[in-house]
Amino acid sequence: MGLSNEKIIDQVKDLLSGQTVIPSIQRDYVWARTDVRDLLDSLYRGYPVGALLLWKTALEPPFRKAGVLQTAEAKHKPLYLLDGQQRLTSLAWVYQPSSKTDGKGIDVRFDIENEEFINPNAVQKKDPLLIPVTDVLQDNAQMFTILKTAGVEPGHPTFEEYYQRLKRLHGVRDHIIHVITHDSDDYEEVADIFARVNKGGRRLSKGDLVYSAIAARWAEGLNIMDAFHHKLQDNQFALDREAVLRLMSLLAGKGARHIQLLHKEIDGDALKSAWSRTETALAWAIDFLRGECGIPRAKILTSPNAVIVPAYLLYRRKNKLAPGDAATLRRWIFTAMAFSHYSLQVETKLDAEARLIDTRDGAELFNELIRRASGQRSIDSPVHPKDLEKKYASNAFFNLLYIAALRTGVRDWKTNLKIIDQPLTSSSSIEYHHVFPKAQVQNAYSKEEWNSIANLAFISAESNKYISSKAPEEYMPEIAPDRLAEQWIPEDPELRKVENLPQFLDARRQLLVHVLNDMLGLPPYRPGASQREQDEVQEDDADLYAGPEPGDD
Repeated sequence: MGLSNEKIIDQVKDLLSGQTVIPSIQRDYVWARTDVRDLLDSLYRGYPVGALLLWKTALEPPFRKAGVLQTAEAKHKPLYLLDGQQRLTSLAWVYQPSSKTDGKGIDVRFDIENEEFINPNAVQKKDPLLIPVTDVLQDNAQMFTILKTAGVEPGHPTFEEYYQRLKRLHGVRDHIIHVITHDSDDYEEVADIFARVNKGGRRLSKGDLVYSAIAARWAEGLNIMDAFHHKLQDNQFALDREAVLRLMSLLAGKGARHIQLLHKEIDGDALKSAWSRTETALAWAIDFLRGECGIPRAKILTSPNAVIVPAYLLYRRKNKLAPGDAATLRRWIFTAMAFSHYSLQVETKLDAEARLIDTRDGAELFNELIRRASGQRSIDSPVHPKDLEKKYASNAFFNLLYIAALRTGVRDWKTNLKIIDQPLTSSSSIEYHHVFPKAQVQNAYSKEEWNSIANLAFISAESNKYISSKAPEEYMPEIAPDRLAEQWIPEDPELRKVENLPQFLDARRQLLVHVLNDMLGLPPYRPGASQREQDEVQEDDADLYAGPEPGDD
């Protein structure tokens, strides 16, 4: 990086002349008029106002119109302003009001009597001692003339004092500011730098930057993309923008590293076409997730990236699958969820999977996809009951069990009606219920035991409230045996006693792994058989899970 000390007015002039441009990854101008006033006050008092960060590159990254009218394109490659847009644009508007693109000037006055900067109202604008800052910042500003216009003649007792104050204000043009110039031809590196220095209360993601770049080259693009995101949200399938952009980049032929969409050759027409394919692919994939997999909404997925492979595959196959492929693709989705396939190296994995989809077909394709999604586990290694120990509602296995419950149409324990993922009545909302309520077991057993997956079931809020803190041996006789069997509750009444909680958990884990192995297309677990070495299944963060709510028991 290069570091230099420059007069701030020279940087303003470079922006006005087009020697410095605004990269498309920059956000719009957001400062309020009071921010401009405060900036001028800081400069007048000699306070530091931060550094400027410029990007020098041999590439031709897209840039957008600045908030100022630039006189001409630079004769040489321009520098791209990564940090300092708000400051330079504000000063440009004050220095040259005609440069403001919307034609609405920005009026900041210098109260020469009190040495204050104000945004004047209609009455204050009539005060001659509130000097327009624009007049003072001009190259050949005549302080004598400005004071005379304000009614302060040379013989006035404060003339000299006011004269010196105007000179000091004019001198902010010469304020020295640090200018850092970063020389790089790496889009991703520069985008990361930009994200770090432009946090503004919320760190911008690379996805935010790519969306901004798309907006700069495809005028109506942002509105079209936002409308689709709203449509997804309305249909309970709101997806992370990063995941959507990865799919878009794959469909644009740029690989899953969506930062590649910033390249200049991806013009507006290419972006429009890629987005159209993305909408189609996502619509097909979401229909598949709902219809074939029984996944009613995006938040039940353990990663939004799990949508990308089915979307890409269905688009490449024109939404037509060979007999048996739908079941195998469903198995891949459940496998990717179960073993946290996209917890690391997301884009590398997606690139490899897209190449497989483009070059292979049938069993050869799906076997390799499933092998990759299985991580270090053998593709035929069943889930073992021990895999469910110390696993809680935040774990991917719990999401799969919830999907299994919806797919098989389990019924509520009190109403005997099928549970619905998002019912209209709050009393029917689905909660996960501690089979052995916390009040019964928390003093006798560790939280790792009573809060584990094996002690959780899906019932309505009404049923959960009705059961409350009753022990299983007290409330289960009132529940139809079929209802309990649907949720894989062991039949033995002895296991429903509080003193037998560990035995209940062991028995239920064996029932649960049977469900999971069936969903994952794995051989059934056989008690007493030697267990193949299996890697610890990585647990997803709790905030990825948004299925049933915890109950009150």
